[in-house]
This record gives sequence, C-alpha cells and structure tokens, in this order.
Amino acid sequence: MATTMERPPETQTKPRPRFARELEHPVLRLPPGKRLGAVIAAVYGPNGDLFILHQANAQGAQPEEEARGGFLPSLVHLTGDGDYINAWGGPGYVPAVDGIDQWPQGLEGLECDDDGNLWIFGFHAGDCAVLKFAPSGELLLRIGQRGKPGNDDDTQLLDRATSCWHDTSTREVFISDGYGNHRVISFNADTGEFIRMWGAYGKKPSDLDENSFANPVHKVIADPDGHILVADRIKNRIQEFELVPGGARYIREVTVGPGTGLFGAAFDIGFSPDGKYIYVPDGVSFRIWIIDRASFEVLGSTTVHDEYENDGNLPLHYTIVHRFIVEPNGDLLLSCVNRGLRRLKFLGVS
Repeated sequence: MATTMERPPETQTKPRPRFARELEHPVLRLPPGKRLGAVIAAVYGPNGDLFILHQANAQGAQPEEEARGGFLPSLVHLTGDGDYINAWGGPGYVPAVDGIDQWPQGLEGLECDDDGNLWIFGFHAGDCAVLKFAPSGELLLRIGQRGKPGNDDDTQLLDRATSCWHDTSTREVFISDGYGNHRVISFNADTGEFIRMWGAYGKKPSDLDENSFANPVHKVIADPDGHILVADRIKNRIQEFELVPGGARYIREVTVGPGTGLFGAAFDIGFSPDGKYIYVPDGVSFRIWIIDRASFEVLGSTTVHDEYENDGNLPLHYTIVHRFIVEPNGDLLLSCVNRGLRRLKFLGVS
C-alpha cells in the first residue's frame, strides 16, 4: 500500500543569506602540462593573490598518483584572477630535524595572516610541526617538530595542528591543536615562545571528560569583535571565547547539524562581509550552515552538492567541502578536495 509522507512544518522564517543552486568552476591558468591534486585549502593574501594548498591524493601522495606526473609543488601562488605566478613546497623543502623531514606527509590546512605570511599544517601521524612561510616560500618559523608529538600539557610540542589565527597587532598566533590534542594554544608568532592555552569551556586542556574538545579541533579564528571562535568538528559545535590574561573565558556555543556522524559538521568558520552572519561548512552533509552572529542561532543552510545524477561510481564523500573563503562580494570559494575549487555565488539576504 502506498503511503504519503507529510512535509514537516516550516520552522525557519527569518531572513538569511541566500546562494545560487549551481556551483561555478573558477578559472585557473596553470602552466601547460601541470595540474593540481586534491585541493586541501585556499586563501587570499592581503594583496588579493590566491594561494592553494594541494597534494596528489587527499590522504597523502600515493605511488600510482605520483606516477601520472604533472603535479605542481604543494603551494601554488596565483593572481586573484587565476593567473599562475609560481609554486613551491613539498617533501624535502624545509630542513630536516633529527633526520626527519619537517614537511607534512598529509596536508591539512593553510592560513594567511595580515602580514601576508602563510601557515601550513599536517594531519598524518607525526605531522606535528606548524610551518610559517613568506609568500616567496622562505621558511620563517617552525613551531613544534615533525615526528615528535606533544600532549595537552606540553607548551612547546604539538600533535597534528589544523589551523591558526594570527593577531598581528600583538604578534600572538592562536593554533587549533588538533588531531591529537584537545586545545587552542598560542605562541609569539615571531619567536615561537609559548603564551597561553585552553580547552573546551576554557578549561585546562588535559582535564579530559565528555565535555572536552574532540579530535580534531579543526579551526580557530577571531570574529569581528575580537572574540575567538573554535570549531569542534566531530561534536558539531562552535564555541566562542573572550581572551583574558593567561587564557580565555568561555562565552557560548552553538550546535550545527545536531547528530551528524562520520567526520562531523563543523569543518571551518567564516563571516559574511558585513559581519552579521557566521558560515560553517559541513563536509559530511555538503552544506554551508548559516548562523546569526548576534544571537548564535542557526538560521538554516545552503547545499553545496551539485550532482543531480552521478555518471561515475563515486562515493558521496568524494566531494567533501574541507575549507572555504568568504570573498569580499559575499561569494564563497570552496576547497572541495578531489573536486578542486568551486564558487558559490551570493544572491543576497531574504
């Protein structure tokens, strides 16, 4: 017997940002015969240049992928219009320590600070060094050491950090740490000297219980008011903190995609150009969650899945949205791993 499913009642009527249904393909003019691998992250520099972090395979370079050849070095530098400038990075690019290569085996994140410097992170076992580079590719600082993980009490060593936010006015860099640890930790961005750290709800990171950050702590960023937001990916939540001497004071949290399993819903954090909304990419459900920044209320989401039909035998997570950029005009530039960069056009608030 056929049954009729009733449509659930509408529960959200508040205005929110709206985006186009179809994803656009940004034009990247790469050198002839060269290509990108899995796009892990992308950032704009202060001058508008685009930097893309990629590798042959999202889980680390595989022999069969490398054999196909043609991959550019890991960090690709382009103009904001997509014209190729140069590329650098990869295994062996930075000096080894104790005989261990300090370049990450599994690339995880890329951030650009207001000085124009680039910060690179890794997630594979042993990827415990955070690397700071000039746009030219010159290594400026290494925090932590690859192959030497530290625990939640360590003030010098990390365990697979994922992102950072750099307050260039105070020279303090805040690092989400990460795949092995359960904290935000900060250092002097020029010397690497330890400053402070905290866990979920502002507690001591190593006081672990059911309320602690899970792995990975996937993003740290400051909002327009200077509060620090942290994405606790697996627990599908964003926590907000106010900096206080020696640590941070918990303010509030919001859950996005309650009950989302697998990789979790809170992958990244960004803000609308007017600062009124928080955007949270959900790599499992292929959505961008939209949060009212004043009330910390989830207003809804927009899809970033562009397949109506599938002409290949590909799993759904093949298009995972890992990181993103909110562009000045409100568009979203998405790093979709094996699908590369995609752009979601902003249509306005309604």
